[in-house]
Amino acid sequence: MRKIVISMLVFVLVFSELNVFVAETIVGDPTELEIECEKQLESEGEENLATECKEPESENGEDLTTEGEGQPETGNGENPTTEGEGQPETGNGENPTTEGEGQPGTENGEDPTTEGEEQPGTENGEDPATEGEGQPGAENGEDPITEGEGQLESGNQEGLEPLCVEQSEFEIEENSTAEGEEQLESNSEEVLVFEGEEQLGTNGEEELENNEEKPAPNCKRATRATYGKGIPISSVSPKIGDIDFSALDDSEKELDGFTQMTVNRGLEIPQRNDDRRTYYMYFGDFWNQRTYSSLNMEESYKANNDDWDRPLPGMEQTLSQVIKAKDGYIHAENYQVALALNTCIDNSCPKNAVATYFYYQGRPSIQKGGEDIGSGMMIAHGKSPGDTPQFRSTKGFPLLKLYKNETTHELIGYAAVINEVISLFGDNKLYVDGYVKIKMSPLNGKGRIRVNMRYLKLSDENAFTNFAYSAHMDIAGRHASSKIYSLGNNKGFYFNETKLADNKDYVLYFFRDGYEKHPTAFKANNSPISYQFSFDFFGRLNAKGIDEPGKGLMTAFQKHPGWALRWEPEKLEPATVREVNLEMALSDILEEEELAINLDNDGEYKDDGCHISGTWNGKSSRRIRLYYTVDGSEPMLISEDENEIEDTEVPWEYAIPNNVMENGLDHEITVYIMDEFNQKSNIETIKARPALDIKEQVFNQDGKETIEVAPGDTLSYKILVDSGYNPKDTGTYGQFTITQKYDTHLEPPTDLKVLDESNLESDLEIGTATYNSSAIEVKLKPDLPRSTKVTITFNAKVKDDAIEGEDVVGQGTVTGKYSTDDAVNGTSNEVKVKITGVLTFVSAPQVIDFGGKLAISPKNKTYYPIQLDTPLAVKDDRSLSRKPSWMMTAKLDQPLTGEKTGATLDSLHYRYGENVSIITEKASAQIYKKETKNREVVNISDTWNPDGDGLYLEVTAGTAKADAYKGTIRWVLQDVPPNQ
Repeated sequence: MRKIVISMLVFVLVFSELNVFVAETIVGDPTELEIECEKQLESEGEENLATECKEPESENGEDLTTEGEGQPETGNGENPTTEGEGQPETGNGENPTTEGEGQPGTENGEDPTTEGEEQPGTENGEDPATEGEGQPGAENGEDPITEGEGQLESGNQEGLEPLCVEQSEFEIEENSTAEGEEQLESNSEEVLVFEGEEQLGTNGEEELENNEEKPAPNCKRATRATYGKGIPISSVSPKIGDIDFSALDDSEKELDGFTQMTVNRGLEIPQRNDDRRTYYMYFGDFWNQRTYSSLNMEESYKANNDDWDRPLPGMEQTLSQVIKAKDGYIHAENYQVALALNTCIDNSCPKNAVATYFYYQGRPSIQKGGEDIGSGMMIAHGKSPGDTPQFRSTKGFPLLKLYKNETTHELIGYAAVINEVISLFGDNKLYVDGYVKIKMSPLNGKGRIRVNMRYLKLSDENAFTNFAYSAHMDIAGRHASSKIYSLGNNKGFYFNETKLADNKDYVLYFFRDGYEKHPTAFKANNSPISYQFSFDFFGRLNAKGIDEPGKGLMTAFQKHPGWALRWEPEKLEPATVREVNLEMALSDILEEEELAINLDNDGEYKDDGCHISGTWNGKSSRRIRLYYTVDGSEPMLISEDENEIEDTEVPWEYAIPNNVMENGLDHEITVYIMDEFNQKSNIETIKARPALDIKEQVFNQDGKETIEVAPGDTLSYKILVDSGYNPKDTGTYGQFTITQKYDTHLEPPTDLKVLDESNLESDLEIGTATYNSSAIEVKLKPDLPRSTKVTITFNAKVKDDAIEGEDVVGQGTVTGKYSTDDAVNGTSNEVKVKITGVLTFVSAPQVIDFGGKLAISPKNKTYYPIQLDTPLAVKDDRSLSRKPSWMMTAKLDQPLTGEKTGATLDSLHYRYGENVSIITEKASAQIYKKETKNREVVNISDTWNPDGDGLYLEVTAGTAKADAYKGTIRWVLQDVPPNQ
């Protein structure tokens, strides 16, 4: 009997669902024809209705219903209603109506009023209903049924696969069958069997207990597509850290240079000219009434009820925990540009230090009664490009991971797209429809950014997908007073709010042309509390927007402006990625679109003045006047030119004379153009500073600049740093560091000094210098006037084992900030000294023997050496390019002296060419001289012979005594110029 009970239970559930579908009258979104018919009925009565508004009757007198309405049940027990219509009641028994239609009263019996009427307050005192709407909430407080959404969950979803390979291969669904599966009959004796699984047993409770739902194990790739409605979300999976977002990245190196954030904060957008405001790229809610100081307080989101500094999900948290968190989650679909007013740092504007554009006061996700709809990005699916949305991402994109790159100023957020399937039994199911990566990047220094969104689809119930971005405007709390303007030619639109709390303007642009993957349709209205894909904006995936309203104020949308942009629907297969872009900008001035000027440099001082250059574009103007100002002076005309070719970048260059800009001081320069109608372009501003100059020199031991050095020689270095400022300047060097690259061929430096160039004789040093094996680092005194010229000197000996042909290289660099907070960077010239060969003795004789038994002669007698123990030889390895030459001389350290008698002989002579010299203690004799032509060894003693050059004794008669004479000769080798 166990088998019959299970079969009957399934039958009763199916029958119950049939009753619900048949019993209810379902109200879907009205078509345009229905709206017109309704208006005609109210104004003219039923008898005057147009033919197409009347219900046709059949031959038997029964009313013919439209396709999908009032039809009998199909074989699977479901009522075949049209798409988006015929949904059953929600779990609280109320009939979910579409936006803008009559809803029943709330649970307390009160009728939800429209905007401007007295409405019941919520717990926090805010109006719970949407403006102009009053939809009843489901059990969770949200409208459970939207167009194509909130359908009853049927049996197994076709195409669903297990999320993890470790998971059980089957799940028991609550409902009976999926579409196309065989239904159970009421008189069936068969057992409910899952395909490919064992039958349920009949032995008591054991089998039921064994089939209870078990927690799914952790998955390493939680983005694995299961299709159907997407990836099922359970209480235990997927974990945030297990989700693989790599399919959304450009490459494996996408996040190189990025830092993962643990709390949600905005990333500053670099602005070229504004130091009184900070512009941010940001995800989520950002309350306009924050104080400036709260931006640096930890957990400030609690007091301000927004998302600034809110902790991001932990990697061990599950997606279910993030979605169901008591205090909600950060809505990544609400990406935006925002600003903080730096002038409020002293709390002079304590409650208005932040300016955003989403209602309510910058917090779109916390509103009650549906007021949060109509802001941010939405994803929608349909069966065809012209279909009404069968799915809309009404639960938003919970932000799961956030990364920042403070070098490129880019922000990347990864988020999930959630699909909530409404169940009659209150057991709603959550699925991951897909994942998104939203990357925000600055495009210029004027507050323009590009938002790139990539969406990975993980469902397959609807073939076509589209995106839309919208805003219910509330700029800095001004709400309905915001004014919307068109840029013309479908370029986009902007808002221009004057004088915020810092007395400066707020100009917000949204561009819809001129870049890749841009939105293609725009629609505005005065009732912005509607989903992006609804009949108030885009009722179908490819619904038409409004025509270009023309440049200027959009007068039709000034009562309560809201707007939406959509892209084109595309067929998107599951597990594939689609990419779209949106560009926006935030500034404090209204950029003139027709005229433009650019500066290519920050000014360069030359002898004839400060040179500036750039391009201008006069668009369609006939004549252009180019102006500049210096330090707030009256505008001065640079040139007046014909605009010969429209919409062309025209180069220009100008040297501001020295009598206008004194060299050696900081100056602020502005340039702009004007046309014949005095229409003014943007203003480009630069701060022209004197050029920093760093010069390095290297000297040899003779004090002369050199390019060659021998091992063992000493080099002297000099580095001169000139900031370019003259004595009228009041700034100091501040945090200024000079670093000298130190070559490994050198011994550690000696005599290291940091001096004032104008007072080199003083021992007063103006900085400190430290040495390590690779560099000398010099830090100047912070209060040293930057008009001071700095000289750094040191000596360095070339190592004895330095290899010939290699270079000794030196170069100085400068980094830091002046006291004026201006960054400074510079590099000196590179000095390079080549290590050359050396002039050396190969050998020198230690013994020169003139003979052992010389007879004393009554006549003058000449004697020549008969033996040398080693030759007298020289080798010159120096660079031949220098045409090196050398000379050898000789003198006596000790004269020839008799060992017994002590008598001396002045008889040692040397003949060199035509010259004959007596070698004595007092006089040196030239032995040899040569200009080196090669690097061969020169053996001088080999040239000695009685008939030529060489050493000899010439003893005068009567001077020699019988004795053994010994003496010592000093050979001197020296480098000499060839002509000496």
